Amino acid sequence: MLRPKLNRHLLILASIGIALYVAISVLYGLRTEEAPAGENPSITKEQAAESASRFVSDRYGIKSPDTFVVYQSKKDRSGYLQKEHLSKLYDETYGERYPIDYYQVQVADPKSHRQFQVEINYKNAVIIGWRETTALETGATISLQKADILAKQEMRAQGLDPDEMKLLDKVDSDTGKQGLTTLYYTKPSTPLGEANLQVRTDFDDKTLVGYTVQFSLPPSHLAWINQQDQSASVMTWISMGFTILMTLASVVFAIIYRKHMKFSRGLLLTAVFLAIYITNNFNMYPAFRSMSGDANSDFATWAAIIFMNVVTLLLGISLYFALVAGTGLWAASGQFKWPAWKENKFGTEVYHGMGRGYLLALFILGVQQVLFYAGETGFDVWAVNDPTDSVLNMIEPRFFPLMAWVAAISEEATYRLLGIILFKKLFRNNFIAVLIPSIIWAASHTQYPIYPVYTRLIEVTVIGIILGYVFLKYGFLTAVFAHASMDSILMGMSLFSLGHVSDVLAGLFYILLPGIVGFVLAWLHGKRRRPLIPGELPPRLEVL
Repeated sequence: MLRPKLNRHLLILASIGIALYVAISVLYGLRTEEAPAGENPSITKEQAAESASRFVSDRYGIKSPDTFVVYQSKKDRSGYLQKEHLSKLYDETYGERYPIDYYQVQVADPKSHRQFQVEINYKNAVIIGWRETTALETGATISLQKADILAKQEMRAQGLDPDEMKLLDKVDSDTGKQGLTTLYYTKPSTPLGEANLQVRTDFDDKTLVGYTVQFSLPPSHLAWINQQDQSASVMTWISMGFTILMTLASVVFAIIYRKHMKFSRGLLLTAVFLAIYITNNFNMYPAFRSMSGDANSDFATWAAIIFMNVVTLLLGISLYFALVAGTGLWAASGQFKWPAWKENKFGTEVYHGMGRGYLLALFILGVQQVLFYAGETGFDVWAVNDPTDSVLNMIEPRFFPLMAWVAAISEEATYRLLGIILFKKLFRNNFIAVLIPSIIWAASHTQYPIYPVYTRLIEVTVIGIILGYVFLKYGFLTAVFAHASMDSILMGMSLFSLGHVSDVLAGLFYILLPGIVGFVLAWLHGKRRRPLIPGELPPRLEVL
C-alpha cells in the first residue's frame, strides 16, 4: 500500500503561494478606482436569440428566421478605457446602455436569404445595434436628406437626443453591388478622454438597414495598439522559429542515436494530446464562427477548424519527437527524467509527481498573482476579454479545462524535457539551459490580449524558470503535474462564472482531476508491479 511522506520544503512553498494569492486578492478588492472590464451575462444565448429574432421579425417582417449566437467584446474600446483609467467613468455614463461585452446574433431568413447581425445587451436582452449584412444587387442610393431624417428618428427611438448629435463630414457611399449609404454622427458633449460616442447608420436605397453605436478612439491609441500587436506577432514568429529548430534537432538526434532511442515512448501521451486538442477544435465552433467576418459563413468556420486540425497534427508530430529525443538524450547523459511504465518505480513516481505538482502549482499561482499586481500597479498593465478564447464561445464549456493537459504535456515536453537538454549541450550551464527555452516558451504567449506585451514575456519567463528547475530536481512527471494542476485550477475556476450548479461541480472536478489521474495511474501500475521480495519494504512516497 502506498504510504505518503510529507515534504516540508514543498509545503512551505505552497503555503507561501497561498498567502501571496490571498494577500493580492485582498489588495485587488481594496482597489475601487477602476471598474472591472466585463461582467458575466445575465441572460442565456437562447434569450438573446429570441430577442434578436423578435426584433428582425417586427422591423422587417421576417418570420421564423434562423439564428446563431456568439459572445463578443468591444476590445479596442475596453483597452482604451483601461489604458486611460476611464473604465469607471464609462461604466457610470454609458455602461448600462452600451456594455463592453455583449451577444452577437446572426439572423438569417431562409426564404429571402437576407442576413442581419444584431447586438444584444447580455444583461437585459435589449437591442444595442444591428445591421443587414446581405449584399444588395441594386445600384440606387437613398438621398442624404431622407437618410438624415431616418437616422434622427432612429436615434430618438434609441434614447439619444438628435439635437446633441453632429453629422460628420465622412459619408461612405458605395453605388456598386453593396449599394449602401452610411452616415456618421457624433456626440461631442460627453467625451471620454479623447473618445466620443458615435452612431453609424446604414441605408439601402429606401430605408435604414443598420444602426450601430461606437466610440471614436484617438489615432495615437490605435497606433500604439497596432505597434504592440506587431511586436507580439514578431515575438510569436521568433518563438515558432526556435521551436521548429528544436523539433528538427529532435528529429536529427532521434535518427543519429536511433539505436539508443525508444520510439514507443511518447505514443500514448501524443495520442492523448491529439484526442483532446482535436476535440477542442470542434468544441470551439462558435469561437471560430465569431472570427469568420460579417457573414459568419459556415464555409469560413469549417475551413478554420480544418486548418487548425492540420496544425494540431503537426504539433502532435513535434510533441512525439520531443518526447522520444528528450527522453533518449537525458538517458544518454546518465539521467532518467521519465520512468517507463514497465519500470517498478513508475507508479510511485506518478504519485510523487501528482502531490508535488499540486503544491508547486499553488506556489506558482501565488507568484503569478504577485506579477499581475505588480504589472498593473507599477507598469500600467491591462488586459481585455478575448471572445475567441472564452468558455462562452464553446459548444460545451465544461470540456475546455481538459486543455490544461494539452498545454502541460506539450509544453513541458518541448521546453523542459527537450529544450533544457538541447541548450545544456550547447552551453553546459543549467541556468542558461533553463532560461533560453523559458524565453522561447514565453514569447509564444505574447499574443494574448495583455498590454504592454513585453510584460507577458517577463511573467511567463519567470514561470518557465520555476518549472525548469522543478524539472531538473524532480523530473518530467512532476513538471507535467505542476503545469496541469496550475492550469486545471485556473480553467476549473473559469467554469464557476457560468453560474449553474453543474458548472461549479464540473469546475471542482477539474481542480481535483490531476489528483485523480495520479491516484488511478499509481493504482493501475501497482496492480501489475512485480511481487515484493520477501523482507522488502514497500516504497515510501514523498507525496507532500
